[in-house]
Amino acid sequence: MWAKTVTENFAKVIHGLNANQLTDQVIQRSKRMILDTLGVGLLGTSTEVCHKVAQYSKIYSSDLSSTIWGHLDFRLPPLYAAFVNGVAVHSMDFDDTWHPATHPSGAVLPALISLSEALPQKKKISGLDLLLAFNVGIEVQGRLLHFSREARNIPKRFHPPAVVGIMGSAVACAKLLALDQLECQNALAIAASYAGAPLANAATQIKPLHIGNAAKHGLEAACLALQGLQGNKQILDMESGMGAFYTDYNPQTLPTLQSYPWLLEQQDVAIKRFPAHLATHWVADAASSVRRKLVESSENLLPLDKIEKVILKVPEVKYVNRPSPASEHEARHSFQFVACSALLDGSMSVQSFTSENVHRPALRELLCKTQLEHPPDNTPSFDSLYCQVSVMLRDGNAISDCCTTFYGHWRKPLSKEDLEKKFQSNALGILPTEAIEGIIETVYNLEKVEDCSVLSTFLSGQSPRALPEKLHFL
Repeated sequence: MWAKTVTENFAKVIHGLNANQLTDQVIQRSKRMILDTLGVGLLGTSTEVCHKVAQYSKIYSSDLSSTIWGHLDFRLPPLYAAFVNGVAVHSMDFDDTWHPATHPSGAVLPALISLSEALPQKKKISGLDLLLAFNVGIEVQGRLLHFSREARNIPKRFHPPAVVGIMGSAVACAKLLALDQLECQNALAIAASYAGAPLANAATQIKPLHIGNAAKHGLEAACLALQGLQGNKQILDMESGMGAFYTDYNPQTLPTLQSYPWLLEQQDVAIKRFPAHLATHWVADAASSVRRKLVESSENLLPLDKIEKVILKVPEVKYVNRPSPASEHEARHSFQFVACSALLDGSMSVQSFTSENVHRPALRELLCKTQLEHPPDNTPSFDSLYCQVSVMLRDGNAISDCCTTFYGHWRKPLSKEDLEKKFQSNALGILPTEAIEGIIETVYNLEKVEDCSVLSTFLSGQSPRALPEKLHFL
C-alpha cells in the first residue's frame, strides 16, 4: 500500500527491510562499529559516572534481567541494563561518530543486546537478526539527520544522540520485536516524546546520560508500542513533531525497498583513537606533528621556555572552546587542552585525561600561551573542518602543521589491526582474555551466529569453555 505520510513510509520501510538487503560493506562496517562500541562500553564501566548510575539503577527489580557489561554477578531489568551500558559507552566520549553529527552505535547496541536477553528462550535471536536491527537503527538516525542542513554542522542546541539516537533505538528494538507497520509508527511517536537534551550539559557527567537514556527510552518505546500504546501518526511529518528540534527540518520519504541504498554503505563512521570530542582529533594530529619538529634538536623534550605563543586555527565551536578545563569531562571538550597535551606528550591516550595530567604545571603553563583563531573558511562540520597548529618561538621562528583528515576519520579509517588493539586495550582489566577473544571472534562471525546471547555471556566475563552449546555458527 502506498504511504500517505513520511511517518507511514518510515514504518513501512522499517517493517519491510530484511537481512538479504544488507550489503557486504554495510555488514563489515557495522561489525567494526559493534566491536568498537563494546570495547568503549567495557572501558566505561570503570568510570565514576557509570558507577553512579549503576548504583542508582539497583533500586529496580524484575523477573527479567540482562547483563551489565563487565560484571558476572550484576544484572538489571532490560531497560536499566540498556541505560547503564549506554552510559558506559559514552562515559568517556570514546564512541563512534557519524556525519551529520551524532554518536550512532551507543544508543542502539546496548538496547538490542539487553532486549535479546529478555525475549523468551524459545525465540532465539541470531547474529543476523542483531545485525539487521542494528543497521535499521543506524539508518533511521542518518535519514533523520539528512532532513536538516543545520544538522550537517556540529550542533549548537540539542545533543544529537538525544534526538535521533532515541529514534534509532526505538526502531532497532521494533525490528527485533517484529512489530507491524502500525506498531512501528507508534514506536516512532512514543520515542519522539522522550527526545531532546540541551548541549549545556556537554563536558559534564550528565552528557553520557543522553546515550543511556536514548538506549533505555528507545527500548521502552518499542515495548509500549507492542502493548498497543498509540501516538501521533505523523510524528516525522510535523513541525511540532521531529521538526521541533531543527529550524530547517524538511522530511522526505525513504527509498523503495528494492535494492535499498543504506547510508552506511555511502558514509562510514569515525572511530576514535583517544576519548574526546571528535573535533579535537584534528588538533591532536596537527599538534603531534608540530611536536616532532620541535623536539628534533631538543633531546625529545618540548622547549617550553622557548615557546611564546600557540595558535590554533579551528572552527568556531563554543562548547569545545575551553581555555582552562578543570575536570576530565571539560578536558575532553577542549581544543586547547588536547593541543597542549599532544605538544607535551606527542600523542593522546586514555591516560591523558586523568586528574594528574589535567592539572600538571607544564600543561597549565602552555594553556596560558594558547589562543584560538576561527578562519572564515573553517566550517564546523566533521566532513570539512581542519586544524592548523602554530607554535611561535621567542627567537621569532614559527613551527606549524595542518591536519585535514585525522587517522580514524571515515576518509582514513583505522586498520583492522588497530581497531582490535583498541578493543583489547579497552577490555583488558575488565574481562578475562578468553572472553575478550570470544567477543572478537563472535563479532567477526556475527552473520553466522545462531544465538547472539553468546555476546552477553562473554560481556559478563564468562569464558568460552563455559558455554559450548551457544558457540554454534550457521
